[in-house]
Amino acid sequence: MPPEVVALVASGRLTPGWALDLGCGSGVSSRYLARHGFQVAGVDIAQRALARAAAQAHAEALPAYFLRGDVADLSFLRVTATFALDVGCFHSLPAERRPGYVASLARHLASGAYYLLYAFCRDANAEGGASGISPADLVLFAPRFQLCSVEHGTDRDRASAWYLWQRSGDWVTG
Repeated sequence: MPPEVVALVASGRLTPGWALDLGCGSGVSSRYLARHGFQVAGVDIAQRALARAAAQAHAEALPAYFLRGDVADLSFLRVTATFALDVGCFHSLPAERRPGYVASLARHLASGAYYLLYAFCRDANAEGGASGISPADLVLFAPRFQLCSVEHGTDRDRASAWYLWQRSGDWVTG
C-alpha cells in the first residue's frame, strides 16, 4: 500500500462513504479502503484482475465491488463518492481521453470530496507516446477541482508526483 494513501486515510481528512478506485487492478487499495470504513467501487478494464479482486474482497467480507468499465466514462456508476484514488491510471490514458476522465470523475464526486492522483510526469524531451502528465493536463482539473498539495518524487528513474485535489463546490458547471 502506498504510504501516501495510508497517511491520507490516517489523517482523518477523509469522510467515510463511497470511494472510487480508478484502475484498481487486483484491488489492493480497494480492500485497504474498505477495511477503513469505505464502501468501494473499483473500476478497471482487466477482467482477470477484477475477478481476483472480487474473490479476495469476498473472502474478507469487505464492502468492495469491482466493475469492468472505462475510467474515462463512469456513467455506469450510480454512486456519489467522498473519495477517489488513481494510482497510475490517468497518466496512461491518451491525451484526447483525459478531459472526459476529469469531467466524469467530477460528476461522481461529492462537493468537498478528495481525489488522490499518482502519476508520472511527462518529460519535455520524451517521444509523443511516452506516458505521463504535463502542466496542461493539470489545468484540465480546474475549475472542478482545487489542488491541495503536491508531493514530487522519483519512481523507476522517472519524475512522479502525488496530487491531492478537492472537488470544488456545486456551483461549478461543466
